[in-house]
Amino acid sequence: MHCGLNRTYVLYVSLQFFLSVLVLSAMKLPLPLKNTAQKLTSTSLVSDFFGGFTGAVAVLPQTIGLSVLLFTAMGMKASDGAMAGLIGAVVLLLSSGIMGATIGMISAPNGPVTILLSGLIVKLAPTHSTAEILVVFSAVLFFTGIFQIIFGLLKGGELIKLIPYPVVASMISAIGILMIKSQVKQIIPQSSIVGWYRFIPLIVALATIIAIPLFKKFFPKLPSVLMGLLVGIILYPFLVISDKSPDPHWVIGALPKIEISKIVHRFDGVDFTSLPWELIVTSALALTVLVMIDCLLTALVADTQTAMRHNAKKELVAQGVAQMIIGFIGGVGGGGTKGSTLANTMAGGRRWSPVFAAAIILSMTLFGRSIGSYLPLSALSGVIIYIGLKMINVNILFWLKDKRTRADAINALLVITATILLDVTKAVGLGMIFAIITFLRREVTRSLIRRQSTMYEYPSPRKRSAKHRTILAEHSDKGLLIELQGDLFFATTDQLYRRIMKRLNGRLIIILHFRRVLSLDMSGMVILMQLTQIAKKRGTEIVFCHMHKRLGFGKKMKRAFSLIENKKKIDMKIFHSTARALEYAEDEILRNVYKDKDYSMTDPVPFEENDLCRGLGEEGTHLLRQLSVQKQYEDKDIIVNRGEESSSLYLITEGFVEQRLYYGKVSYKILAKYSPGTFFGKLTFFNPGPISATFVALGKTTVHKIRRSEVEQITDEEKRDFCFDFLFSIGQKLSKESVRLISEIQRLEAL
Repeated sequence: MHCGLNRTYVLYVSLQFFLSVLVLSAMKLPLPLKNTAQKLTSTSLVSDFFGGFTGAVAVLPQTIGLSVLLFTAMGMKASDGAMAGLIGAVVLLLSSGIMGATIGMISAPNGPVTILLSGLIVKLAPTHSTAEILVVFSAVLFFTGIFQIIFGLLKGGELIKLIPYPVVASMISAIGILMIKSQVKQIIPQSSIVGWYRFIPLIVALATIIAIPLFKKFFPKLPSVLMGLLVGIILYPFLVISDKSPDPHWVIGALPKIEISKIVHRFDGVDFTSLPWELIVTSALALTVLVMIDCLLTALVADTQTAMRHNAKKELVAQGVAQMIIGFIGGVGGGGTKGSTLANTMAGGRRWSPVFAAAIILSMTLFGRSIGSYLPLSALSGVIIYIGLKMINVNILFWLKDKRTRADAINALLVITATILLDVTKAVGLGMIFAIITFLRREVTRSLIRRQSTMYEYPSPRKRSAKHRTILAEHSDKGLLIELQGDLFFATTDQLYRRIMKRLNGRLIIILHFRRVLSLDMSGMVILMQLTQIAKKRGTEIVFCHMHKRLGFGKKMKRAFSLIENKKKIDMKIFHSTARALEYAEDEILRNVYKDKDYSMTDPVPFEENDLCRGLGEEGTHLLRQLSVQKQYEDKDIIVNRGEESSSLYLITEGFVEQRLYYGKVSYKILAKYSPGTFFGKLTFFNPGPISATFVALGKTTVHKIRRSEVEQITDEEKRDFCFDFLFSIGQKLSKESVRLISEIQRLEAL
């Protein structure tokens, strides 16, 4: 009769998992039957079996104990609770193990689920019957599964991967301390037992702890954790053989029998319409958040042991399906169990170990219930204590020595203390808050100003006449380029405000450079608007450049600023190019110098006043003009294209010429901008060949072209003096440009 019930139950559970596979397939989540992370070999299967066996033995006492606690609180038998816990463990292990989203994780009824459900039972007990409480209990688990699947599909579990390493490391250490603490009572000598027999649990535990590292050292191919457990299991009967009445609490004890009839008829006679559905849904949401956090924290623990990365989406969906099945058949829900997970992974368990653990628990329950009478808790305590010792990260203490890691060490010690005194979830929350505060403090104290340069230290690429260059050198301190860095948000706005205000005095224009700014929130935008307005009243203009797309502006930056104060007119200049911003700043300085004079920077410059003609004398200049060919260009006309062969000099008397390096169809970098009175083409004049950049006319432009071949045709008598002055003029210009290029290289090197 019992065998028939057992077979029926196995078929029943198998059917439920077949349905779960269909659900997962419908969600288009592929089952990892061909896991590329770990190939299916006989060696890996053996390791998975040993790891699964260790994990199953480690999780049994917790599963039975917590489940009995819940069901006795409902007024039901302890055997019913133990049976429900075993059902929950098997379903969770199979669902999570088949999906393989977290390698090596062992799932079962655990503390967080028990705490929340215990509070629910206490709340319902005065007004509801035992049968109704059981239905509410199961409904909460069923809806928890639904919510878990929804959160998983929405990728809500990815946030757990943002937990800093010090928090994870300290959480693992704290769990190790708690694991050791939880096992001490199992092995301390009992005063009620006379003689040396009271030391038996302690002896077995010590033998297990000592055996594990010995096997690891002398027999590295064997699973050391499992071999240490077997040493304790074998030693125990020899120690108690002379004891006529050993304490029955020293072993796990016979496992409860699973009765399918109780599962089928659990919800008979319950009026579902009278159930507190609002309480069910709110409790399910609360439990979902708790289970998600605990489950994914356990996944992080598993990752530290396996050196792999879990798939949060698949794990939450798998656990959600398991919770639905558990709620439907009346079992006890749960999630990842950190201690059992570490026992499994340290024993070699990886991909299929959770499935083996489920099969072992199910087999022990169906066909080997008496095996628990031969499993000493002290041997299991020895394994757990050893694992707990290995989990404690002593490096945390060394972090205190270095000021760069001292804050992380303090955070880690805080998490350890909170985990021991409170619980894991609250401790992780405190650790995250501390990490955020530390990050904000570091961001607030870190300077937002990377570097500042005057117009002399960082001139624009525009080639100006000697007269203009002299003026800019004399008044270079009136313009300032400030390169910003980091994050400009509510916590750093005050720092930026104070530092910019100190630099306003005596400045005509300030450029704020945003290329290295990582983020900009509304508080930062408001402070920029305020700085612009205050500076304008003091006679300083603030302009912006490189407000790149990563800041969220795109091409409509002024519109983004105008949205802050919709009715207010936004008067600010924003440049996409540093070269254009620097050129604008230089123009403003020149306009300020010539504001009372009849002079315009855009006026044509006579041929005789070109930089190339300086030092040539009247005859040399006249000869050079005869050699030149004048050409007119309209706006955006190409004067010389990249790749064209050239051996000529180009003198500009009107308009502007921009030297561009294209890196796309329309995108380009401005290398130089030539003003009236300047010239270009020096390198190809000396070394004829292809041009390395494109020269484009801006506005109506007049250029005088001087071919090298024409210069070479000058008669010897004319050539001697002219060529000397001519080459000297070009060389002098090249020398000045090389000095500027060296300073530019030094500036770039300092970045």
